[in-house]
Amino acid sequence: MDVNIALIDAWRHVLTLSRLMPAEAVVILIGDESHPAHVAAAKLAIAQIGSRYLTLQLGEAQRQAVAGESTAYYAPTALTGNRAAIAAMQAADLVVDLMGMYRGSEQEEILASGARILLVKEPPDVFIRLAPNATDRTRVLAANRQLAAARSMTVRSEAGTDFTVAFGQYPTLVQYGFADERGRWDHCPSAFIARWPDEGSSNGLVVLDEGDTILPFKSYVRSPIRLEIRDGYVRAIDGGLDARYLRDYMASFRDPEGYAVSHLGWGLHDRARWTMLGMYDKRQTNAMDARSYYGNFMFSTGPNAEGGGTRHTPCHLDIPMSSCSLWVDGVAVLERGDVLPADQRAGAPR
Repeated sequence: MDVNIALIDAWRHVLTLSRLMPAEAVVILIGDESHPAHVAAAKLAIAQIGSRYLTLQLGEAQRQAVAGESTAYYAPTALTGNRAAIAAMQAADLVVDLMGMYRGSEQEEILASGARILLVKEPPDVFIRLAPNATDRTRVLAANRQLAAARSMTVRSEAGTDFTVAFGQYPTLVQYGFADERGRWDHCPSAFIARWPDEGSSNGLVVLDEGDTILPFKSYVRSPIRLEIRDGYVRAIDGGLDARYLRDYMASFRDPEGYAVSHLGWGLHDRARWTMLGMYDKRQTNAMDARSYYGNFMFSTGPNAEGGGTRHTPCHLDIPMSSCSLWVDGVAVLERGDVLPADQRAGAPR
């Protein structure tokens, strides 16, 4: 296979940021849907650095994807219960995850061994375009210092959002696109900060406005959706066709835990664009542009097991929202989608 030189260079760049050393061992986890160009480029980049690698290919029959969309079903994969595969990754220094393992117990076991995990699900062109850099890490870590110490978050918008949560029970989710520390997981490309709220603390109204995005639908909201939140759960979904679609989709899981409020935060990737979701077929992208674009407010529902909670529901929504204002412990962080703290601001325009 001919591999794009730019893709090899991007992989070597990301692996270098992940502090891959020649003496280290890498496991490349491959599934049925892994992009062959990524497999080839990752191998070449690892070899150029001088590290050893092992490819580990697992079937994905257990994923139960909806219409082939793996992100629409947050549940165990073919790795679950596969002790030989888990042991191989525990013995590695770095796992390049091109399959997408379930972010549950097996991932926790692998990270606990000290291995680093780098997940890559975007196609090569997005991976190249949004390749991370050290400045992304600096901005995200500055945001993490603020959110990790926080006790509350308030979000409002001109569309009608007025929403508050409390923090303290669960940690932050820190993503800057590379795995540079022992026992660290990251998703490349990405740049955002989030945190799981305390159980039962989320209350208020969240209004999804025209142009906001709902994942895994990978589509833009065309008519406002009103989410009534009470004691940590979405209690009502009102609006037009978009609201009806969302309401029926969530009901199809027959799982009340799918309505729980999950991680909340904001995007800090200054090269990501909310408009890019409309440029790709749904099967072509994992929508990291939408998740990470600079100044979005990320509202999500469903599981919190990754943060140490007990919810493992397969119904999971990520909903990046634009033009929101956000306060952490009363300190303004976003003003109508503009990032305010100086240490989190990007030098490049959105």
